[in-house]
Amino acid sequence: ELFPQVLNDVPIPAFCESGEYGIGDGKLYHTMLWMGPRNTVSSLHFDPLDNILMQMVGWKRVLLFPPDSQSDSTAEGNNDEGKNRHDSNQATWWHYAGAKGNQYNTSAIDIENPDHDQFPNFKNSAPTPYECILGPGDGLYIPKKWWHHVRSLEMSVSANVWWR
Repeated sequence: ELFPQVLNDVPIPAFCESGEYGIGDGKLYHTMLWMGPRNTVSSLHFDPLDNILMQMVGWKRVLLFPPDSQSDSTAEGNNDEGKNRHDSNQATWWHYAGAKGNQYNTSAIDIENPDHDQFPNFKNSAPTPYECILGPGDGLYIPKKWWHHVRSLEMSVSANVWWR
């Protein structure tokens, strides 16, 4: 959560607080400040709401995996092996969300060094990611339910804004 002392230093885009832009209802939901050293990682996951990642200090690499007809399941019905109980089509769980004790929106895969023996569907079925390098002053719109992995390339400060 953004501290009141910092809130005025983080510009909240107008479309996060107003429905007149047609990007959601314009209802600000949550803000978060992230600070960390080089190589801080946010593992592969998706957020249930649209959000903007705003980079303030340092550089980050973001890998975005677009949803598609075979990969937009959220794995809420997954068991510990990551196998979807509701759909026998293995491509629907390339992300292995919920496996190994993770939350339903978080993958068990280290996508920078994947174990293809343990997670073969990642190699065979994952969509091609988009790579984005964010520097100071950059912002990245991350649509809801898009899988993403974030690594800081140096000491970094950024903020997220989620809205409905």
